[in-house]
Amino acid sequence: MVGQVLAAVPATLSVILWIIVLLSACSIAYWTYLVAFVARGYEYPEPEYGPGDVQARFLTVDSEQIVQESVNALPAAITDRHVIAEQPMDIDGATVHVVPESFECAAIRKGRALEWARRHVACEKEYVLFLDEDSLVTGFDGVPDADVVQFRERPRRSGSWLTYLAEVFRLGFQVEQRAFPSLSVPLYAWGGGIAIRAELEGWIGWDRKTMIEDTTFVWSVAADEGVELDFALARATFDTQAPPTIRAMIGQRSRWIAGSQAERGLLSRLYRTLTTVRNLAWAFSPAVPLLTFVPLFVPGTIAFELAFQVLSVAVFAFVIVWSILGVRYYGESPSVGAALLVLTPIVSILHSLGAFAGLVVPPTDFAVTQKVEPELVETTDREVEGD
Repeated sequence: MVGQVLAAVPATLSVILWIIVLLSACSIAYWTYLVAFVARGYEYPEPEYGPGDVQARFLTVDSEQIVQESVNALPAAITDRHVIAEQPMDIDGATVHVVPESFECAAIRKGRALEWARRHVACEKEYVLFLDEDSLVTGFDGVPDADVVQFRERPRRSGSWLTYLAEVFRLGFQVEQRAFPSLSVPLYAWGGGIAIRAELEGWIGWDRKTMIEDTTFVWSVAADEGVELDFALARATFDTQAPPTIRAMIGQRSRWIAGSQAERGLLSRLYRTLTTVRNLAWAFSPAVPLLTFVPLFVPGTIAFELAFQVLSVAVFAFVIVWSILGVRYYGESPSVGAALLVLTPIVSILHSLGAFAGLVVPPTDFAVTQKVEPELVETTDREVEGD
């Protein structure tokens, strides 16, 4: 009996390792398709609505100093400015609204505040521009004519260098966003810089329990048979803070993947499967380069060893590609770019740790990622790569 069990171990291990590397390969193949074919030739649409057609809403708990800096960074032409907070605060240049403790709805955390504002903050503008407390609006000259307009992001270093490099790495992967306007459903959204037509926001709302309220909103629009999703990616890029600590980044990624898995029911069967494959690949991808050493140290463990090694090396090559694209996107210095390339295996593992945790032990609630005071955040005047 023991001999039978031991004999089955290599076969079982071989199957597990092949599943991991094939999941990653499938995810990378789809990413390549999006970047090389769907996004090819995408041109950022020109604004058709000016800053005066926008109402800005900042979401915060109680970060007064951080919000003040973000309000100060708004273009002067955006005059309709609101801060939706959990605690009273004084902000120059914006109206502060405190969400009452008595307010009840299905949404939680940020979604609860968004839903309260939808019901109680009047908007006579064409668009509501949703911003996080640390969103610095840069290069904004208006909104393209679409129902949902995603602005790009550029996190700044606020603490750990490793979390900052992980954000550079992540933004290299996210060049795929250029393909999202061509998809029937954007694969994710970023609520720290997204403009939504006021009429659509009023129709769809935020009253649903979710940990990824921004992505859930666009998925809900796509799932509503009475609404056709008109999505655009804008050229303008807004600055935000990178997670200040590795622990904060892990918690953030855990929430992202757990929320994505929980909300898959809003998607069609095809997109549901696609999202699951991508999430699994993200959670287990750091193991792929390590797996190439298994046949070397334990020969005979994996079926079709040579094919496995070639495929796992090819998968790891894309980890390097995303680092290079991230450095290009940021316009980073050669020294920082070299550091990222050297540390890419470590950075990719840290980037995926939260995804693995969120997949294995999905959180049912989350803590807001704490931001640091403005004077502790690295400032930059780098130009973001247009591609």
